[in-house]
Amino acid sequence: MKIARVTATPLMASFAEMFGGADNVPPHIRTPAAHFRGIPRVGQMTTLVEVESNDGIVGFGEAFGLPHPMSATAIVNSVVAPVLVGQEVGEPSEMTGVLYKYFVALGSTRGAAMEALSGIDIALWDLKARTAGVPLSTLLGSTPGPVSTYASPVGFHDDPETSAKAALDFLKHGFRAIKIKIGRGAEIDALHVGAIRDAVGPAVTLYVDINCAYDVRTAIGVAESLAPYDLGWFEEPIAPEDVDGLAEVRRNSPIPIAVGENEFTLPAYRRLLDAQAVDFLQPNITRAGGISGVLEIGRMCKDAGVKLAPHGVGGCTAIGAALNACRAAPGFATYEANKLLNPLRDELGAHPARMENGMLVAGDLPGHGGEPDAERLARYRLAYGA
Repeated sequence: MKIARVTATPLMASFAEMFGGADNVPPHIRTPAAHFRGIPRVGQMTTLVEVESNDGIVGFGEAFGLPHPMSATAIVNSVVAPVLVGQEVGEPSEMTGVLYKYFVALGSTRGAAMEALSGIDIALWDLKARTAGVPLSTLLGSTPGPVSTYASPVGFHDDPETSAKAALDFLKHGFRAIKIKIGRGAEIDALHVGAIRDAVGPAVTLYVDINCAYDVRTAIGVAESLAPYDLGWFEEPIAPEDVDGLAEVRRNSPIPIAVGENEFTLPAYRRLLDAQAVDFLQPNITRAGGISGVLEIGRMCKDAGVKLAPHGVGGCTAIGAALNACRAAPGFATYEANKLLNPLRDELGAHPARMENGMLVAGDLPGHGGEPDAERLARYRLAYGA
């Protein structure tokens, strides 16, 4: 079986279109976290990747879409596709190996090039599972079934009472673990986290996500101030490239440290582990090597005594792929059910991910089950320059 076609398509769901104008988009949608306060979000974006065999079977992948999906699209269509078309379908990580070395030699170890390869890896695994007629989880040596899940996010609301209500809404849907966006200063952070803890009670697991808003000293101070609220982790407290600083935060934080959504390569994750800078690693399957990357990072976590908690942002294809990978990955602890408004996740899929008892489920369809619905796809295609 050989590859006959490799195609990437940029997708976007505009918030302005959803709300009837940019001025009508609620603030907690435009600026849901610390890193969007200066450059607000305008919509949900991703890059859909398709790999078709000469047998006519199509595997679907997804490359991370922010800040804009056109970059990964161009790399897949103009650089990756000419290399892969005509190759025999084999081990996905080996098929992308030459391309990986090429991008590394060019210094492209972060960003769109690695995201493009991640989308290709996912599509290749999906193609292999579809060809075999089995769920991807089965091909990976596991089985379909539920995946431990937490809800995210309680975003930046104006008052603690609104934050508490948002958390309670998650509980109504069966979730027993919730992630809160913080990063507006120790006092504001504590007011919102405290209100949420009071509202949900002690039995609900709470995580907090700083999205790199603080420096080392501030992060340690905020972690100390939030310690009374019994938090499960303290996520991305500082800039991701400051591994030594992160290790210092971990040594001094009363709350476990989680990080990894902004890393791309196995050596980067190895540096975090070697520096003893992390308690939870959070790779995003659409930028950290796809299925192959998540499985290998899981093996690294298990060997290091660190827990795997993959990042859950993405469209329907990313979710389907991640759930199957979570079922098979060593060291797996929990997965993020991101609930920020996203039609690319909730409306585009031919088989939307389902929930049972507060957990997302890796289904029993052939492949990862996250393929888009062909008729809905046209609605979200992004024209060049848009």
